Amino acid sequence: MLEFIEGELISKGLNSVVIKLGGWGLRLFVSTVTLESLPNLHEEVTLYAHLHVREDEYNLFGFFSSEEKEIFITLISVSGIGPKLAMGILSKYRPPDLKRLIILGDTGALVSISGVGKKTAERIILELKDKIGKQELTDYVQPKAIQAAADVRSEAVAGLLALGYSLIEAQKAVPFPMNSEKDVTAEELLRKALKLLAKY
Repeated sequence: MLEFIEGELISKGLNSVVIKLGGWGLRLFVSTVTLESLPNLHEEVTLYAHLHVREDEYNLFGFFSSEEKEIFITLISVSGIGPKLAMGILSKYRPPDLKRLIILGDTGALVSISGVGKKTAERIILELKDKIGKQELTDYVQPKAIQAAADVRSEAVAGLLALGYSLIEAQKAVPFPMNSEKDVTAEELLRKALKLLAKY
C-alpha cells in the first residue's frame, strides 16, 4: 500500500506538483491547502499519497498531512464524490474545519464550495456525520454544546448577511467557537468576522 512519497520538489502547478524520486518525476494532484504548505522548489518534501485507480486511469494524489489524506479517502467513499471534487472541498476547508461542518450539519457552508449543490451537501452530511463522530469536536466544543455553538455561529452569519455580505463571505469569515470560547456570543463572533473581512 502506498503511504507517502519523499523526494525533491521539482515544480508547482495550480493543482499539482512534481516530485523527483530517483530517476522518476511523479505528478501528484494536491489541494490548495497542501500547495500553500510546501517548501521552495528543489527542497526535499514528503507527501502522504493515495493512488486512485479507475478503469485505465491512474492518478496520484498528495497530502501535506495524514489527516488530509484520511478525510480525502472518507470523502470519495460518498456516492457521487470523485477525487476531483474531494480535492476541491479540501481546497476550501482544512480537515478540522470540514469535520466540524459535517458534524454540525452546516449545508450552507458546504454549498459555498464549487461543484457542491444542496443535495450533495446533504448526502455528505448524511453519510459521514456518524462516521466522523462527535469525538472529532473535543478540541473545539464539548459534545453537549455542539448545537449551542451552531446556533451562535448561525446568528453571526445572519448578522453579516444583514450587513450586505454574501452567504459565501459570511460562512467563510465567521469562525467556529473553540473550547476556550464556550461562552462566546454571536456579537463577539460577528466582530471577529468583520475584522477579518476588513483585511481584504
